[in-house]
Amino acid sequence: MMTSENRSDKNQELLDRIINSFQIRMFWKDKDSRFIDCNQAFAEDAGFKTPAEVIGKTEFDMPWTSDEANYHLQTDRTLMANGEPILSFEQALTRSGNRKSWILTSKIPTRNNSGDIDGILVLYQDMTFIKELEKEGYKVNRAYQLLRSANKAIISATDESSLFKQLCDSIVAHGYKMAWIGSLESDPAKTVRPVISAGSQDHYLESIKISWADDVFGHGPTGTAGREGRVIVNQNFLTNPDTLPWRESAIKHGYQSSIALPLRNGLGSIFAVLTIYGAEPNAFHEDEASKLDELAQLLSYGHEALLEREKRFDVMVKSVAALAATVESRDPYTAGHQNRVAKIAFAIAQDMGLDADTCNGIKLAASIHDIGKMQVPIEILTKPTKLSTLEMDMIKIHPQVGYEILKDIPFPWPVAEMVHQHHERYDGSGYPLGLKGTEIVLGARIIAVADALEAISSHRPYRPARGMDVAMKELETQRDILFDPSAVDSCIRLLNAGQLPT
Repeated sequence: MMTSENRSDKNQELLDRIINSFQIRMFWKDKDSRFIDCNQAFAEDAGFKTPAEVIGKTEFDMPWTSDEANYHLQTDRTLMANGEPILSFEQALTRSGNRKSWILTSKIPTRNNSGDIDGILVLYQDMTFIKELEKEGYKVNRAYQLLRSANKAIISATDESSLFKQLCDSIVAHGYKMAWIGSLESDPAKTVRPVISAGSQDHYLESIKISWADDVFGHGPTGTAGREGRVIVNQNFLTNPDTLPWRESAIKHGYQSSIALPLRNGLGSIFAVLTIYGAEPNAFHEDEASKLDELAQLLSYGHEALLEREKRFDVMVKSVAALAATVESRDPYTAGHQNRVAKIAFAIAQDMGLDADTCNGIKLAASIHDIGKMQVPIEILTKPTKLSTLEMDMIKIHPQVGYEILKDIPFPWPVAEMVHQHHERYDGSGYPLGLKGTEIVLGARIIAVADALEAISSHRPYRPARGMDVAMKELETQRDILFDPSAVDSCIRLLNAGQLPT
């Protein structure tokens, strides 16, 4: 017959087996935070063979760091002071064998028969795998975000430099340590020349030598990617023998890993390499590397499209310049007027904080704002006396004529509209449409100020030059009446600073 004592022993044995079968780590401490028991899983985490070896130990007898041990004691004291459980909080834990991990912990006070706290029950589960999944998910999502940023950069960039700069800045903004683009030079040493970078410090790129030749300086990630045309991942500068020439400098700057991605032109030839650095080893997961390769392909496409756009734009600008020259050849008194207005309008637009692309569009429109005068008889354009009402009416058709000439040209800016509206006035008293205020496109408002400034201060067939002081006084008087106040303010600011083009 089983006695109550035997039954108690059997129950305890069963309970121990159940507790030790849990993968959830469990342990108990007394009110001085000394270990009084634990299950097998926790004992193994702590580097002991059996729970019995843990009994009587303190946090500082465990394999975790001193900072981690102090944090555990701090939460113990908080719990015992307020008597409330601390549930489901994440923390780092360095387990036996220096295994870095993340755990989800709950601490519950234990009480004696009098209801006083006499210790702590702690349960935690290993969250490392989940955290790694989250981390990898974050990395892949980060790469997706970069793809979106690259699309925006390709749309907004006006030249190769701005495209590369926007992309490198975006890469660093999304959490990578550093990014740079190197051009593959055709010199005898096959140098990789840094073109743009973001996140680099202390002249790292200037202090290292990288080539795409088949030599020691060309066998690193960047050189190999450039020479062989494939993505190269370097997961650890410390252990990768191919990165030896740059190891010391890379580690000094906090670069632990890198990925090099070839960039191709329209013919499929590699012209540059995008290299991205991580702040930790094994920073580039396979899925993330795949997305970054897509990023490089998108950048290659965008770069090629930008070059084609620049070629078309160059042809467009030269055609526009020829048209402008045709206008000015008919009117020697205003020769150079459009060019001077373009310089002034560009400076005003810059001072107003407009982006480079918009400033370039305004400058182009200003350079041909009087193109419609091709339809005005030369006798009227060069008449040395005051124009009659009929003659003025003929002059006033030139914005409409200019619009008709330009409206079907696929400019990337509203050039035709700016030319059409450059004689509109802020109060609605201008021509040909009688627009006012913000009904007038911003570029036309800026050109109107630049046009008036240049016209008043320069010589005309029917009067001598009135000078810059008179021109500025006229703009100040007509500020917020005929002219956009912001454009006038910028013009005056530039003049006072001695920065107004002549």
